[in-house]
Amino acid sequence: MDQGEIHFIRLDSGPQPGIIVSSEAYNRGEYVLAVLCTSVKFAVRSKLASCVAFHAGEFGFTKNCVAQCERVTLLHKEDIDAQLVGIVDPGCMRDVIRAIGVVLDSDCEPN
Repeated sequence: MDQGEIHFIRLDSGPQPGIIVSSEAYNRGEYVLAVLCTSVKFAVRSKLASCVAFHAGEFGFTKNCVAQCERVTLLHKEDIDAQLVGIVDPGCMRDVIRAIGVVLDSDCEPN
């Protein structure tokens, strides 16, 4: 699994798409960090600085949704579907990293 990939993540509430945000070196282990994506309350969340909006058809998403960068989650690789949904482009990945920075009150930039 690589940074920027979108996979379905198995949660207690059911499967949900997530974007892998951890670095390549970290992803070689048993765990990865992912930002969870949701289509619930898209109109409101798409305007928040801690969220990044995606539209249906982009990067494999089937609905309008947002990456909720306040929902960075540590996941065991067993809880992530191996099938790739899509891959966000470098510009969108930069937006996701910056939105994580908003949550942390830090100027985050990807390497």
